[in-house]
Amino acid sequence: MVRQFFILSAGILLFPFVFLLYILIGRKKKLWIFGSWRGQKYSDNSKALFEYVLQNEKDIKAVWITKNKTVYHELKSKQFPVVMNHSPKAVYYMLRAGFSTGSLSATTDTFGSKWFLAYKITCLYLTHGMPSKYAGYDEPKLAHKKKLITEKKSIGLKLYFSVFPQKNPRNLYSVSTSDFFVPFLESALLIPSNRIFVTGTPRLDTLFSTKKNDYITDIRKKFPTAKIIIYMPTFRASFDGGPSFKPFGQFGFNAEKFIRILEKHDYVFLNKGHFWDGRLSEREFSERFINVIDNPLLDVYDLIKDTDILMTDYSSIYFDFLPLLKPVILTPFDFDSYTQNYRGQYYDYRQELPSIKAFNWNEVCDILEKKSYFPLTKAQTLKYHKYIDGNSSARLTEEIRKILSI
Repeated sequence: MVRQFFILSAGILLFPFVFLLYILIGRKKKLWIFGSWRGQKYSDNSKALFEYVLQNEKDIKAVWITKNKTVYHELKSKQFPVVMNHSPKAVYYMLRAGFSTGSLSATTDTFGSKWFLAYKITCLYLTHGMPSKYAGYDEPKLAHKKKLITEKKSIGLKLYFSVFPQKNPRNLYSVSTSDFFVPFLESALLIPSNRIFVTGTPRLDTLFSTKKNDYITDIRKKFPTAKIIIYMPTFRASFDGGPSFKPFGQFGFNAEKFIRILEKHDYVFLNKGHFWDGRLSEREFSERFINVIDNPLLDVYDLIKDTDILMTDYSSIYFDFLPLLKPVILTPFDFDSYTQNYRGQYYDYRQELPSIKAFNWNEVCDILEKKSYFPLTKAQTLKYHKYIDGNSSARLTEEIRKILSI
């Protein structure tokens, strides 16, 4: 709270200076800034859109802003335009850019704590994923804040929400994969539906790439006939400083039984925890049980496009995997406690999502032994994806150009 107070105070004190600079120099519509995961990673929707713009929109100057030195040096080695968030050049780009986008936040991923420099910039919140669980302002802990924002009960709030784009629907846009999600995004983000583009999210283009992932290629060399499963559950309390999710110490997990099934039926199990949780298990129970270690450059979409089966619970990765038309095993092991203690659901999770479901590890084992998993049909997938192709970034860029009038 103390840190937030000082940041807010700095913003109020410096805003007249920022406003004056804006009047004097203005913003450049063809200067776009990008960032991801609070400036700490190079991944997700913003990475995909950034690389598309670099390769295809030659009149746009695209710049990646990061707080992470590993990301900075990696992009420098590729000769991609990148600056560190604290540098004078980054501040210049923040003041001059006409457009900003990020995957967790339209401004936090790029501006960081310098949000007061975001005056009069057009922002696109790319979202981290399509919602099934309550997100954004629909989270229980933000219910009071949502009420204040929607009612704008004080003059101070009215001024704040009219000036800064991350709260201002006139400057803020978002994206969806389908009309199905638009009402939920509208509620979660407080963005009118006519400012949510149903173009598909940029990272979906990765699924249609023919480029092979080196990590998966190495696994297939070692296990040439195996089906590769990737397990990607969502976080629970870790985002708010609570304990990490540890699924292998509960829900009936039996390591010997599980490994025996992997070996007998020729599976390789990739264990990938959520970014907030880190490792789901410190152990690798066999050479067929592999922990995927997170790092600032890991892009899971490079992994999932070449895997055979997805296992997840309440994660939006479920929807992103569907265009591959491959099987998903849903694992809502703690459904009751999750919906009661962490996040509610926008719709009936058990009835709405048509994949096979396992409510403990014994049921997972049974599904893997019987091979009773199945892919959704294309018709089922089209409910969640208006487009099943590799052109989401192109469609979205066209919409951005329209709102910027360039």
